[in-house]
Amino acid sequence: MLSHLSLFLSFSLSFSFSLSLSLSLSLSLSHTHTHTHIHTNPFREGVRELQGVGRSQNSMALTALYLLTLFSSVLKYGHMEVRQKAVVVLKPNWTKLFRGDTVSLRCTVPGEPSTDWEYIWYKNEEELNPYKLWSESNEYKNVGPVEDTDSAEYACLGMRKVDSVFSEISDAVVLTVSERPKAVILQRPDWLQIFSGETVTFRCDIPGELLTEWRYRWRKDGQKVKSDAAGETNIYRITAADQSHSGKYTCTGLRKSDFKFSLASDSVTLTVRERPRAVAILSPKDMEIFSGEAVLLRCHIEDGEAEEEWRYTWYKRGYVGHSQIGEERELSLSPASEGDSGDYTCRGTRKTDSQHSQTSPAVRLAVSALPKVSVSVKPGSPIFIGETVVLECGAASRSDWSYTWFKGSPQTGALPADRSSKRGDSLTISGATETDEDEYWCQGERVNSNTSSLMSDPVYLTVSDLPTSSLTAEPQNPVFSGEVVTLTCAIESHNDWEYRWYKGSSQSPVAQSDRYSRDGNSLVIRGAAESDQDHYWCQGEKDTRPTSSHISTYVYLSVTALPSATLTLQPPSPIFSGEIVTFTCAIQYLRDWTYKWYRRSSKDTVSQSARYSRTGNTLTIRGAAVSDEDQYWCQGERDTRPMVSQISHNVTLSVLEFKPKPRLTSNRSEQVYTGSSVTLTCEVDPSGATGWTFYWYRDSQNSDPVALTDTNAYTINFVKMSDEAPYFCNAGRGSPIYFTHYSNASWIKVTERPKAFVTLLSNWTRIFSGETISLQCDIQGTTDADWDYIWYKNGYLNNPVNHEKEYRVTLVYGHRGDEYACIGRRRSELTYSEMSEPYSVSVFERPLAELSVPAQIWMHEGDSVTLRCEVTGSTEGWRFHWYRVDSAVKQTLVYSNGDSYTLVPVAVRHTGLYMCRAERGEPPYYTKNSKLQPVWVMGLSPPASVIVRPNRTQHFIYKSLSMSCETQGIPAGWRLRWFTDRGELTECPAGWRSVVGSTCTIVHPHTSDSGVYWCQSEAGLRSNPINVTFHVYCIAQILR
Repeated sequence: MLSHLSLFLSFSLSFSFSLSLSLSLSLSLSHTHTHTHIHTNPFREGVRELQGVGRSQNSMALTALYLLTLFSSVLKYGHMEVRQKAVVVLKPNWTKLFRGDTVSLRCTVPGEPSTDWEYIWYKNEEELNPYKLWSESNEYKNVGPVEDTDSAEYACLGMRKVDSVFSEISDAVVLTVSERPKAVILQRPDWLQIFSGETVTFRCDIPGELLTEWRYRWRKDGQKVKSDAAGETNIYRITAADQSHSGKYTCTGLRKSDFKFSLASDSVTLTVRERPRAVAILSPKDMEIFSGEAVLLRCHIEDGEAEEEWRYTWYKRGYVGHSQIGEERELSLSPASEGDSGDYTCRGTRKTDSQHSQTSPAVRLAVSALPKVSVSVKPGSPIFIGETVVLECGAASRSDWSYTWFKGSPQTGALPADRSSKRGDSLTISGATETDEDEYWCQGERVNSNTSSLMSDPVYLTVSDLPTSSLTAEPQNPVFSGEVVTLTCAIESHNDWEYRWYKGSSQSPVAQSDRYSRDGNSLVIRGAAESDQDHYWCQGEKDTRPTSSHISTYVYLSVTALPSATLTLQPPSPIFSGEIVTFTCAIQYLRDWTYKWYRRSSKDTVSQSARYSRTGNTLTIRGAAVSDEDQYWCQGERDTRPMVSQISHNVTLSVLEFKPKPRLTSNRSEQVYTGSSVTLTCEVDPSGATGWTFYWYRDSQNSDPVALTDTNAYTINFVKMSDEAPYFCNAGRGSPIYFTHYSNASWIKVTERPKAFVTLLSNWTRIFSGETISLQCDIQGTTDADWDYIWYKNGYLNNPVNHEKEYRVTLVYGHRGDEYACIGRRRSELTYSEMSEPYSVSVFERPLAELSVPAQIWMHEGDSVTLRCEVTGSTEGWRFHWYRVDSAVKQTLVYSNGDSYTLVPVAVRHTGLYMCRAERGEPPYYTKNSKLQPVWVMGLSPPASVIVRPNRTQHFIYKSLSMSCETQGIPAGWRLRWFTDRGELTECPAGWRSVVGSTCTIVHPHTSDSGVYWCQSEAGLRSNPINVTFHVYCIAQILR
């Protein structure tokens, strides 16, 4: 193995007509070895050392390499041999590559088998893979997919395997890598739409490339364009385009030198449509044109072309062949004349390319002379007042004309707007009057135009008055129901009249009927009724003109109903046997009436008798009996109109045979409490009997009445004990008074009103803030089922209202002296008890449980200790709970119920802090927790100890100190605990620095860090506690 090769080379070259070369070569080898089958060539090693000189001296390195190949032959064979020159062969033979292409470079030595050689490749005069073993063949160099960094000069060198002779280095092959170009397609003309028959040219460019280096491929809608249409040039031309040429066009370049394609161009959309058609539009459309009117011809290019894209040409046919008459889009003829009549066409020329549209179809314009109108009148003169006159204007019917009418003068005449109506070419005057007599003209006006016809000749209208009619009625108003009325209609002029009668607002004549009869010029109404009351008038009609007379004046027929009679009965029915009954017949209208009395059982009037007496308008029946039961009515009569009144309505007289006995009831079925009210009701059967006065008696029926009432109820308010007694009633009516029997007795029993009282249900009276208490309301001497309850607080109705017997309330500290009271309300009678006395509740602040221990809290194992808990100022109902405090967040319940907790015998595990609290009531109410109370137990062999460093007899402030827990083989998990002089439990004091989990260190302790310290494990084991006190330095210590 050749480990070191030193080449010392010096040479000088001089040129003249001959070349002299002097070479001095010195090789010094530190080691040699026998060549194996794999050769290590010293010249290649030399090349590598020359390469190490620096890449900045590439050309010098290649020169040295050339000399090494020369000298190798001298050393090997002792004479100079002509060397072959290596050749680089490309496959494919492309030197211009696109990014992503692949190319293979092959190194050959002409005339030599490739298997006899090894090869070295160079890129930009630097060796590729400089440390490749010579035994590896490197005939081919593959490059790809190529990137921009692969652009370079490539060369190669061959070395013959058998003798390590080098060929000459090849000529460099330059590879150029670039982005694959994208074709760009241009269209001329570049309009969005092309007309059929136009020529379109597409051009394909490859940016940055020479036109002659490429062939071109064309595609339409993704399909290749036939070669005979496009060829392979960059120009594709379509002559005489039609709609089949519409589509999306793209092009692609194919480089001639290496047959590489460019990227396809973006597509260009070609739209070919038929040549647009021009349309000539005449305005106004579809109407006759008259001389003097304005006409507008407008040329429109169809298919959505913009108006400003075109020039326009107008042509008129019919007079001088085919002549051009305008070049604007709109051709205005204003005013038009008869000479403008003819056929008009137009054509558009596109400004951009002078392409013509199709010529429009011809539009015919016909201009006529102004017409003259005439007036006709129906019916002919004379016209009678009230008739309808129709004047018609026009010689020929024209729907697009309106007409103006003139009266009196063609310039200033006016028409009766309230009676005239215009419709089309006619003027209708409804209900002609003498004011309508005058001359009339008309003139036509074209709708939506200022064109007017020639004025008509005048027509004179003569108006004569209609014959008058008059109407009379007999008898005169007022007419009473049932009478006969005759209406008479008279017309003085003309003969042969027929008469029509009208009533009210109806426009239809009154029809013949049983009550309405027509006789000549008379209308007779028989049995007049209120429905006949209305306005009446008449009118004459005949077959010849005048066909009608004037309407007569109105006659109002007032029909008044006969005066009504009203019958009343006193006392009201039913009547009891023996009572006196009086009927009264009243007629409010008119005087001088006499009265007749009727009853159903007799067709004749009621006669005067011993029991029936008639006086004026009254009928009296004395000692009514069951035989008098019947229906009664009355009627008035007089000598002048009206001679009778209406018959009164029927009044039924019912007579009961027996005197009634009232029934007395009370609204209080049981006892009545003092202060409440009671109502007595006296009921007389039948209930339909009215008009009674009620008499009320106390103690006996023979006593004087205590009250008289118009109703059947008697109320005693604010009942007293003295109101307890039997009560009676009876009723009376009429004059003289007719009395009923007495009722049976009804007793009123009076009881003193009961009083409510409030009871506290709990066993204790001292109430604390937050505690819930229950108050109970009771009514003396009653059962709970009869009562609801209402609660008051401090004199006000409690909100929300509570009707329960028991009232629960949660109290808050500060509500001292709140008073609660209640009242009962009886459900059956809605009476109330008396209000209870107020129950006063004072609320005290939530108490603090107090824990006490013996004076000696430092104990030894085996001792006993009893802890006691109490609530200050309260002893009733408390249950006690005892806790051991293991940390600031952990408390363990150790005992419940009793007010004392005894530890016997005590052990080190009992060391710790204890507290208690008390509970009572439901839901439970808790006191505040007591203060922490320490219990310190000293053991003989505790599982751990507190070690203080340094171990001083006294500890002073600002002197560093550390404490740690040392255990007796107990697993880890110990923590230092500290109980301060202020009664607080914590771990390492605040401000201390914990070095290890069971060690606490302080640099500057203070007096507040004094307290009891002990160690405690996670399992609850404890060490003996120690008391550590930090003292303040005295003056002597400071001086020392």
